[in-house]
Amino acid sequence: MTNILSTIGPTTENIKNLEQIVNHTKFIRLNGAHNNLEWHKKICNLVKKINPDCKILIDLPGIKPRTINSKELFIKKNDKIAFCFGKKINLKGVKKIEISKPLPKFENPKTFSLSDGKFMFKFISKGKNYIIGKSKENFTLLSKKGLNVPNSIYDNKFQEKVYLNFLYKIEKFKFDAIGLSYVQNHHLVDKMRAKSNKIIVSKIENDQGCKNLNSICKSSDIIMIDRGDLAAEIGDINLYSQTIKISKCAKYYGKLLIMATENLETMILNNTPTKSEIISLSFSKSLNADYLMLSDETATSNKFLRTINWLKNFNKEDEVKRIKAKRNNKFVQTKDIFFQNLGKIDENTSRIIIFTRQGYAIEKILSINPAIEMIIFTDNQKVYDLSYLRSNSKIFKTKKFPIVLDKFIYTNIKKNRKIIFKDNKNACLFYVAFARKNSRANTLSILEKKDFR
Repeated sequence: MTNILSTIGPTTENIKNLEQIVNHTKFIRLNGAHNNLEWHKKICNLVKKINPDCKILIDLPGIKPRTINSKELFIKKNDKIAFCFGKKINLKGVKKIEISKPLPKFENPKTFSLSDGKFMFKFISKGKNYIIGKSKENFTLLSKKGLNVPNSIYDNKFQEKVYLNFLYKIEKFKFDAIGLSYVQNHHLVDKMRAKSNKIIVSKIENDQGCKNLNSICKSSDIIMIDRGDLAAEIGDINLYSQTIKISKCAKYYGKLLIMATENLETMILNNTPTKSEIISLSFSKSLNADYLMLSDETATSNKFLRTINWLKNFNKEDEVKRIKAKRNNKFVQTKDIFFQNLGKIDENTSRIIIFTRQGYAIEKILSINPAIEMIIFTDNQKVYDLSYLRSNSKIFKTKKFPIVLDKFIYTNIKKNRKIIFKDNKNACLFYVAFARKNSRANTLSILEKKDFR
């Protein structure tokens, strides 16, 4: 089942509206690029007070340059605009607009854009800390609008510095996941992993992220397709094919997938979505997206509850008609012979029981059969948090696993036998029989309800 990831903002930050949001989802998002640290701390505390199990994603402020004009600016068609990092840049015959971050490296493009590709500019020239373009239309420019230049490459060291600095400031806040913008390779993920035990959400937003997709997916916990920035960076015409590529790669590695940007944007003002939005939502679900992200739909709209209820009803109705995902045995590598047996499980086996410390078995199983129902037991808080976000799993936090698991497994299954064997079907058990450093599941058993009376 596809779930909802709601963004908290000005219209949903008060306790009444926040309660309504939290009661409708198990996952919420805070945008670190907006508001101050005290605001984020306050929202985290309120969410955990309302529901301690609700998971919080904080998007770390990214490295994308944003406009920092103090007031609205009207830009005319054919206006020459210089977007400058720093105030000491002398340019004549153009309007100057300051940006918040250094420009990435890029070859001379034909065009570049603002606000996820909404406002286009014809490229004229560039310098050390500026880019000049001619506006293709009339529009009003608000502050903090992102600048996208196609095929950009961002400075990895600067990226790490910005993210680690913000992470240090929020490390004591009550949140569960961090969102990394413009992930270009797995090295950034590995750096953040070494500094934090939080769930890592890697956002694929540019050409470099697409090129290094396999290593990024392998290293991350969750993958987000940010269609706004991605389209602006790689070109609208390439968005469809890259979205399919990213989603397949995420599912190959058994990762959770978030589909972001303009899912129901028209419902900010309208009672119903457009037909195009409905088709887009169905497309996301066909790619087995685990979460559909709502941004301004829940952050700035007074009609946020209307949007959430519409999406919940859509998900519910669609789920009835959904065809069970096919087993992806073709994705299993030869060395993973143990997991190949999963594809041979009898239809009378309705679910899989997994005892896991690191969560490797979960991802491996989902890469083979994304639709299988899982009963997960773990003593690892991070594995618990990540599994809680999966719609096809029931998760139990246990005491620390003993060296010998036999009695421990029997006790936990017997305690929860009504849930595990609720339809009287058998269950398949995966676990590590001979624990060692970096050990993987090496035991598979078929269990019957009568064994746990």
